[in-house]
Amino acid sequence: MTAAAAPQPITRHPAVGLTALITAASLTGIGLSIMTVGYPALGEAFPGTSDPTLSWVTNIFTIVGAATLVPAGALADRVGRRRMLLFGTSLFLAGSVVGGLAPSVGVLIGARAVLAVASSVINTAAVALLLATMPANRMPLAIGIWAVAGGTSSAIGPPVGGLMIEWQGWEWMFWLNVPFCLFVLVAVPLVYGESRSAEDRALPDPVGGVLVAAATALVTLGIVQSDPWGWLDWKVTGSIIGGLAVFGVFVQRSLYHPNPLVELRMFRIPNVRRSNLAMLIFASSWFGMFFGFTVIIIRSWGWTPIEGGFAIAPLALFAGLVGVLIGRIAHRTGHRMFILPGTAIYVGTTMALWVVLGEEPNVVAFVIGMAVIGVATGMVFPSLIAAAVHDVPPHQHSLATGINFTAQRVSTTIGVALGLTFATTAASASEAIDLLMGMVVVTALLSLPFSARIDTRHRQASS
Repeated sequence: MTAAAAPQPITRHPAVGLTALITAASLTGIGLSIMTVGYPALGEAFPGTSDPTLSWVTNIFTIVGAATLVPAGALADRVGRRRMLLFGTSLFLAGSVVGGLAPSVGVLIGARAVLAVASSVINTAAVALLLATMPANRMPLAIGIWAVAGGTSSAIGPPVGGLMIEWQGWEWMFWLNVPFCLFVLVAVPLVYGESRSAEDRALPDPVGGVLVAAATALVTLGIVQSDPWGWLDWKVTGSIIGGLAVFGVFVQRSLYHPNPLVELRMFRIPNVRRSNLAMLIFASSWFGMFFGFTVIIIRSWGWTPIEGGFAIAPLALFAGLVGVLIGRIAHRTGHRMFILPGTAIYVGTTMALWVVLGEEPNVVAFVIGMAVIGVATGMVFPSLIAAAVHDVPPHQHSLATGINFTAQRVSTTIGVALGLTFATTAASASEAIDLLMGMVVVTALLSLPFSARIDTRHRQASS
């Protein structure tokens, strides 16, 4: 369908439309972060389930998300962004209902897989609809609000989830989504017309999605089974090596497929290569800490879900707020000047917490530490995302963004698996903190060789 023939999008009420899109996109942030306080509650609700099995309730969300995000974007461009947003929201509603009624962990895992597919559809369709329909003079404000919503929605998940779990039980981690989904399903048809891409964009390689999911799942399996099997057991090493081998097949296929899931040829651009590799490593560190710490403070320190939720919330809240401010400056000064100090603050604060935290709770140190780490995160994450598209021609921004989003989902899976494994298998809170902080510091430092070579300054070309 040509641009002239495509139905023109209509935004009758921009404020209501933006609210609906932000509400839809926030479902992902809330759905992922709420599991930090929900994970211990699920362990109590299904006492016969081992921690490695229970961890798949969390891991399946990011594994499926990594495989479906790019295809969902292409499908939204072809079928229609409003139509796909409504479909994705309906699917999210259905997955939430199934999750809330789930009689077993197996059904919960299936429901979370459905939510992951729905999340990929919602996010890609919502951002495309935003860009296609907002008036040019309101676009900077809309994007700023969108960026803040991303961080705040992740911050809202733990405290609200903790409150609902204490009040009504773990099922409300899923029932909480229902009113938001219903609002989107009512509001979007009222304020938006249909929007499609002017280009007939082909769907990316479906086998590539299967390979990404399989590779990530195998590595995750090796990590979460490291305690019952043992790190040196052949099943653990075999799973991890097998996952890396499958990922190698994915890379090889992507380099030669005419329409790959992820356009890896863009890695020839230095800033694309460096920023995505840094993101892959740094995000593993961050999500490992986010999930691992929440389990420690609830399981080992005995905090209630709502106490743990409010204590961990500054991490995501400050990341979102600072990220918006940094984004307005970094495009003029270059992103490295925020990435490197941000990483240094992140590592330094983590090491300070490593020293002061132990068997007994330290509320003041923990909350202050989460806030400072949140500020550091706001310096690093948005800068890495922006650097990943800095040298890419505008017509290829969606491809470059697809690479970065896929890297984020894969790193989230690995980080969560490591964080939950260390937090649930240690014999004491001190041992769990030692294992978790060691992983967090080492992985963050490993991102520096790539971050240090990112150069997005306008006065100097990347090399």
